[in-house]
Amino acid sequence: MTGFLASVSSVEEARLVCSLGADVIDLKDPNRGALGALEQDKVRLITALVGKTTTLSATIGDLPACAAELEGAVLGMHASGVDIVKVGVFARSLSPFTLSALDRLTHRNIRIVLVFFAEFSPVEADFEKLKSTGVMGVMLDTCDKASGNLREKMEDEALAQFVNNAKRAGLVTGLAGALTGEDIPPLLRINPDYLGFRGALCRQHERTMQIDSTKVTEIRKLIPENTSISKHRDRLV
Repeated sequence: MTGFLASVSSVEEARLVCSLGADVIDLKDPNRGALGALEQDKVRLITALVGKTTTLSATIGDLPACAAELEGAVLGMHASGVDIVKVGVFARSLSPFTLSALDRLTHRNIRIVLVFFAEFSPVEADFEKLKSTGVMGVMLDTCDKASGNLREKMEDEALAQFVNNAKRAGLVTGLAGALTGEDIPPLLRINPDYLGFRGALCRQHERTMQIDSTKVTEIRKLIPENTSISKHRDRLV
């Protein structure tokens, strides 16, 4: 079964989506890019609010995967109390430097999800190699939110290939990228572990605006709740 991931940028939004049944609350600042990092003091407030009732993930910003500050950014966000740290892959492949860094970080019991982007041919990723570094999962997203959503940039067949290949390697999978309610039925057939949303939850469907409770409820209803999702939570926390 597929879970519901909601991206939030404030304590108020986190409280709202938690009360409305989000399976994962993802912390990011949409004003800072595709994976804009939320200020760590806000992250700590949200982790104190949510506790262990819902899985929390957080992005580290739009850092190139080869950036020297990558490890420090991951360590800092992990120290804020989140369950998962999300790292963007803004390239067609990962360098030996990045793979080594991921290995060092996961050996410190940090759960990392890599976020690939439709703009960078993600189906070519070597998931077996990624699994060997200790990475727990992969997501597929879009870098440029204004130029079309995930299903406009990639065919469903390619999305299914990404999900299936990652699952065969034993990785948790997620799909996101300006998704709407209309995208949910076909993506549920692909069966990723999670579908991620931000813009579809916000007023005027604008990702930089505040989350609207009515829209969260609409998306939650379109993703059937199932107790088997708790099995995924057990893998994540």
